[in-house]
Amino acid sequence: MVKTITTVALIGLFGANAALADHDNDRGRGYGYGHRGQDFAYGRVTAVEPIIHYVTVNQPRQECYEEYVRRPAGVAGPTAAGAVIGAAIGRQFGGGSGRDLATAAGAVAGGVIAHEHAERNQGYREVPVERCRVVNDRVRERVIDGYVVTYVFQGRRYTTRTATPPGDRIQLAVDVRPLGYPTWR
Repeated sequence: MVKTITTVALIGLFGANAALADHDNDRGRGYGYGHRGQDFAYGRVTAVEPIIHYVTVNQPRQECYEEYVRRPAGVAGPTAAGAVIGAAIGRQFGGGSGRDLATAAGAVAGGVIAHEHAERNQGYREVPVERCRVVNDRVRERVIDGYVVTYVFQGRRYTTRTATPPGDRIQLAVDVRPLGYPTWR
């Protein structure tokens, strides 16, 4: 007899526990028995239109041109030629080691004379130089600021705005709650 009462008590305890197991979920939110959060459904997308606006921005670019500048023609060539001619003339004088000294003195004197003459009578030449600078062009750019999406859900047409185009269908959050009844807290 004690065995039978114990068995019935255990069966009753397990049965009551199973019946109340999901009873406290979502307490105070009014969702009802067994609800575990938001449900999702999909609507069929019927139209997607980009929201476009235009902005003006600076677009830098490099602009190059050729400019001619005057540069001195140079004195190195005439100076070297004068030194060679002066050395040849100086070699004609003296003998032995004096000849070498006369050659060196002639080279120096010829170079100095030719250099001074070239500087006095030097000409100028026009030399092309490339000059570049950065300029900003003002351009209008097209910017997509989102999308207006029209979709159909359960036979009704809805419109919303999204950051990206959704494709053929759009995911919807479905929240089913009774209206006009007090919520249980």
